[in-house]
Amino acid sequence: MNDERAPRIGIVGLGTIGRIHATRLDDLGADLAGADLDADARSAFADEFDAPTYGDHEVLLESDVDAVIVGVPNCAHEEVAVDALEAGADVLLEKPLAHSLESAEQIATAARSAEGFCTVGFTMRYANATKRAVELREAGRLGSLSHVSVEYLRRGGVPGGGRGWFTNESLAGGGVLMDLGVHVIDLALYLLDYPAVVEVSGRARSEFGEYAVDDSATALLRCADGRTISVETSWHGTATPSRECVVRGTEGGLAFEVSGSELTVVSADADEPVDTIEVGTADMHLAEDRAFLDAVAGDADPTAGTVEEALLVQRVIDAIYESSERGRAMPLER
Repeated sequence: MNDERAPRIGIVGLGTIGRIHATRLDDLGADLAGADLDADARSAFADEFDAPTYGDHEVLLESDVDAVIVGVPNCAHEEVAVDALEAGADVLLEKPLAHSLESAEQIATAARSAEGFCTVGFTMRYANATKRAVELREAGRLGSLSHVSVEYLRRGGVPGGGRGWFTNESLAGGGVLMDLGVHVIDLALYLLDYPAVVEVSGRARSEFGEYAVDDSATALLRCADGRTISVETSWHGTATPSRECVVRGTEGGLAFEVSGSELTVVSADADEPVDTIEVGTADMHLAEDRAFLDAVAGDADPTAGTVEEALLVQRVIDAIYESSERGRAMPLER
């Protein structure tokens, strides 16, 4: 990258998530370009951000971009990400890694030999509450962690009302697990410092819409070191909307809403009162994009949301689907 100019970031996929990134990157001073098959999306993006647009991501890659954000449907992740990596660009890939485990493995293979780096958009890591939870873990306040429970529950929150690509299995690779489940599975693994997972048991359901993909799911993960993770996620269901995370350790535990402004800390000593810590809130996408720009500029290491971590999340989700279909727990190869 030329240090005398702002990094040039190409955004492939100019729908909702592409524009979320573009708005924040524009505020951060990045030089933008965009690519999308839809001419109307290109026109709107060009008008709003005064940026060049292209109908083909390969042409975008030839336009001297330093990095690429991939915000296309899951089934197109592999093509765009691999092309970008082979072109030498740094990549921020929207979650999940891909629509299938096989495709995810192809991206991981390309990333291992690429000149640039590839990170995956696990935005819950950038919540203030998550950051404080990691600080408490690192300070030893929780002792040895034993279990993390995570949930991401919506009511009436099916993307596109069930009519878009999110509910098309061939495009998305699955339903709510591939959409919301990815976030909370990563969050739980991240808080445990990404241990190896050896067994997965789960049930994916489709109960409330006229689509073939799952709209809710439940899972239990067992790690190689004996620690466990429980997962609940839904687009729609008979539960209060929540993005709660509960962490249990030998010296203390904590609970927080990912987008909330505080977390509670519970000591193992029953005589100690529950402690409430104010942490404030953060724009998670802004924090993610700032970290990405810093990594592109070489001012920070691209450590958050590595491809290898995203590949483990993909393997877990694949195992949940298989466990649901077979009706038994599934081992994960180590």
